[in-house]
Amino acid sequence: WIQAAAAGLLQFVNKEMKAYRLYTVVPRLLKFMDDLTNWYVKMNRNRLKGAKGAAEADLSIRVLFQVLMTLVRSMAPFTPMFCEVLYLNLRHLLPEAERANSVHFLPFPQPNLDALDERMELKVQRMQALIEKGRAARDKRGISLRTPVRAVQIICPDKELLADLE
Repeated sequence: WIQAAAAGLLQFVNKEMKAYRLYTVVPRLLKFMDDLTNWYVKMNRNRLKGAKGAAEADLSIRVLFQVLMTLVRSMAPFTPMFCEVLYLNLRHLLPEAERANSVHFLPFPQPNLDALDERMELKVQRMQALIEKGRAARDKRGISLRTPVRAVQIICPDKELLADLE
């Protein structure tokens, strides 16, 4: 999902930069950073730590690294100093031959069109919306997020939506 979202983000950024609508790019980059940290990393925390095996941990860490490198390279024109610091820390994980002295010496990333999966992105958006509604309902009733909920029942006439949430 996160790779598909990154590919979609790069398509958007490239299109907007060509049209010189830079004011639309930064909010989208910030939204992506929020999705990466508050959804991908939090929901895959155990997987990243190896709870589902070393192969799964290795794969999820590689995906996270690839997405972080793409994000740093795409944000560099907008936040040059911040991205430079991030890149200088991340580049140690790159093979020696692929390391550049600066993020600004790297080409702007191109979207991986093979990673695009609009259906998966829709499923994740629906899941996020449901979780946000659940959080709002808990907040309305004064139930802490740390208090476990025994069961949740979703009532919805849209069978496709229910299948996506499943």
